[in-house]
Amino acid sequence: MNDRTAGETHADSVQEDEHLEGPRFSYAVGTLDRSLRRSLGAVLRPFELTVAEYTALSLISRRGGYSNAQLARRSFVSPQAMHEMVSSLENRGLLDREPSDSHRSMRRTHLTGEGRELLERCNVAVDEMEEAMLEGVPPGTRVEVINLLLQSARNLRDVPAPE
Repeated sequence: MNDRTAGETHADSVQEDEHLEGPRFSYAVGTLDRSLRRSLGAVLRPFELTVAEYTALSLISRRGGYSNAQLARRSFVSPQAMHEMVSSLENRGLLDREPSDSHRSMRRTHLTGEGRELLERCNVAVDEMEEAMLEGVPPGTRVEVINLLLQSARNLRDVPAPE
């Protein structure tokens, strides 16, 4: 007997038993990641921002004062790439940096008024894209999926790398 819904292929279906048929969890997340990056890139292009720049601006807006190294880790880019990105965003007037109280060589980043305004416009476009992405997913399930994905990420961070 076939439990798949109309239009669903074998590769797209997941059976809830101990022997999964269909894609692995890592494949599904990787497919979502690639699709999401492509869609975010298209949504952000009119604002002249990359996905990494948008991520950095979003992080800074939630809690300013990150160092370049902290931003790099949270934005999934190298410290060198983040340094260039922060310099570019600063030159565009979207953020500013000030010396840290605790480290003379470290500079903390903060959004400018122009940076906050641009981020707000980007967020409207990203919200629309996310709404389209989550079409058909009930609101309560959305929260559960987010929590499951974040828990999976935390679990994976705790797994030691093979030697």
